[in-house]
Amino acid sequence: MTPKKALISIVSLFLVLGLMAIIFPSDGIHISESIALRFPSLTDVFPVADTTANGKNDPEDEIKAMMEATRQKQFAAFADSLRFYQDFFDSGKTRFDLPNNDPTWFDRFFLHLQLASVDSSVVHIVHYGDSQLEEDRISSTIREDLQEEFGGAGPGMLPPVLKIQPQTTVHWSRGALERYILFGPKDEEATHSRYGPLAQFANLNGTAVIGIKRRLDRKDRTKVYPHAGGYATIKVLAGKRGKLKVRMDYDRTFTTVVGLNPDSTEKIKTSVKMVEAEPPIVDSSYTKLNVYTWKLPDTTSSVKITLTGNTEIYAVSADGDHGVAVDNVAMRGSSGTIFHRIDPELLAESYKAMNAKLIMMEYGGNMVPSISTSNIDYIKKLVTRQILAIQKANPDADIIFIGPADMERQSDGRWKTYPALRMTIAALREVALENGVAYWDMHRVMGGNGTMSKWVKREPPLGFTDHIHFTRRGAAHMGDLFSSSLRMYYDFFKFRDRHQITDKKLIALRSFNDSINTVETKKPVVEETTKKPIAAPARKPVAEQPARKPITEPVRKPAVAEQPTRKPIAEPTRKPVAEQPVRKPIAEPTRKPVAEQPARKPIAEPVRKPVAEQPARKPIAEPVRKPVAEPTRKPVAEQPTRKPITNTERKPVTTKKTTEQTTAKKKTRRKVNDTENPQIKKRKQIQQTAPADQQKRKVKKKRRPVNGQKQGSNTNLSKKQPTTPATRREKR
Repeated sequence: MTPKKALISIVSLFLVLGLMAIIFPSDGIHISESIALRFPSLTDVFPVADTTANGKNDPEDEIKAMMEATRQKQFAAFADSLRFYQDFFDSGKTRFDLPNNDPTWFDRFFLHLQLASVDSSVVHIVHYGDSQLEEDRISSTIREDLQEEFGGAGPGMLPPVLKIQPQTTVHWSRGALERYILFGPKDEEATHSRYGPLAQFANLNGTAVIGIKRRLDRKDRTKVYPHAGGYATIKVLAGKRGKLKVRMDYDRTFTTVVGLNPDSTEKIKTSVKMVEAEPPIVDSSYTKLNVYTWKLPDTTSSVKITLTGNTEIYAVSADGDHGVAVDNVAMRGSSGTIFHRIDPELLAESYKAMNAKLIMMEYGGNMVPSISTSNIDYIKKLVTRQILAIQKANPDADIIFIGPADMERQSDGRWKTYPALRMTIAALREVALENGVAYWDMHRVMGGNGTMSKWVKREPPLGFTDHIHFTRRGAAHMGDLFSSSLRMYYDFFKFRDRHQITDKKLIALRSFNDSINTVETKKPVVEETTKKPIAAPARKPVAEQPARKPITEPVRKPAVAEQPTRKPIAEPTRKPVAEQPVRKPIAEPTRKPVAEQPARKPIAEPVRKPVAEQPARKPIAEPVRKPVAEPTRKPVAEQPTRKPITNTERKPVTTKKTTEQTTAKKKTRRKVNDTENPQIKKRKQIQQTAPADQQKRKVKKKRRPVNGQKQGSNTNLSKKQPTTPATRREKR
């Protein structure tokens, strides 16, 4: 076939097919109920392309639509988890009030904790507070929870001289150390402002020894505080002025092979000896501070530091080789208004030397009794000054202000919450958020007004009978609540990191979630208040964020009562923190009630006992000692009448009678010692008769001095001549 004929054949075929497509019914030709003949139409074979108003095709728009559909599907998968976290951040009782309601506010701090295990550093959290923190209360529970999550060991920073012992550590000091504090009486303050990070210091003038040891006086301490020991990094913060020599001894464990076990394995014996550590590394790069650091080859739970010289000692720290450390700084009677009085340069260098990345200020309880509407503005300015002083000294650290708990006083025979408590809490929250500081409301966490009475009446009690302070169990409960809240924000941080949710994507997720919430509120079944979308924070990645500046814009307060109650929706791949099996219950099974805890005596020197407890000494005055002559002496009226002595009856004194007098005198002198033994005393009383007693008294009377003359010795008595009437007349 020629090409021309082939072309005509193809064209004819297409014309026939096109004609059939035109005239063939659109619904086909039905041969039977189940069989039908169909033929495609021209629109099916040649579809008409849609054009936009500008005459352009929309393949790019279709791609965008497909990507949007994929994104919406992905957002729907994250919506439940995001809603669970958002509900806690908006209306959770233990939530943090954050600047701009930004739940990513903790990201910088969490990154520091994660990097601590990478670069083998220790991140310090300085926990300042009033008497609620004494004995390391609240801080010890927070420390254990964070060290379990991020690693670390030890009690953190301790002052050189500590008056009130913590629960977890034995701290003692002796020698030439004189303590000065900024939060006490005026006579205990120094003449300068070099107080250091603990608001106190000790002046060294000579030689002193400081000991730090893990407390093991109770068997369950090892279970309740497993990270209290294990020191691997020891630091001493001292002043630049003067001279200082330091030496450290620590308990080191030695293992030796002493034989073989029945299963042919090596039998190992361990022994603990106190050895001297290598000389410390001295960092003198600071202007007002010298830092002495020991990195031990293995961990220990007992160290002894010897200081010699004349300088100022600001702090001694005992930490692990990496992880987190929580420093307990309790200031009895303080309202936290002393930080602006500390040398700012020394405070800044101390924070830098200790790598402090979080500062917690737990104050307000001592302000409540004296606060009123007339001085509330002054209190706000004073607290703002303290926050700005810490921010200036440590701009790289985040600050959390912890408000006062419920406090009660007696009124009309009943315990009632202080009237000024809510005013104080509102003022402290406002000051904190305005200056870029997070706020944690202990009053709200407890349950509001009147909660302290319930805590006091619980069994075992969580509050003391003064209705102000927590018991040890109550403080541990409050520390658990704080750690649980902080862990919720850390879980949100890991959730975003696990799904690679950036700040931009988080904004889109929150907008999508808010749109779903808006649609749900429009349903007529349940009438709910429409929630306003939360303004998404425009934040850079944490590594690129500059130092935070104080925030002056007013912050929207969360209205808990006006927000709808939602049921928490668990994350598909992770349970909520409260349901995780690894979390321990609040009430520790090994922790005994306070009433059952033995009273702890003040710890003096560990190697010496008090003088009163030394067994070798006996009391000076024996209680069983009685006068010698009184038990056997009779009254004068009952004594028999003596016969007058005449010259004829008077006989010369012989040597035998003088010897009897000397023997009676010796026995009388020995009666003091004999009375100590009741058996000897009883036997002598039986042997002695009434005439013998009279004879003793008679002999004793003859030996009395005459006319003021001194009594002679036994030898002189034996040489006296017999008395005659002539000699008596001469004496008269």
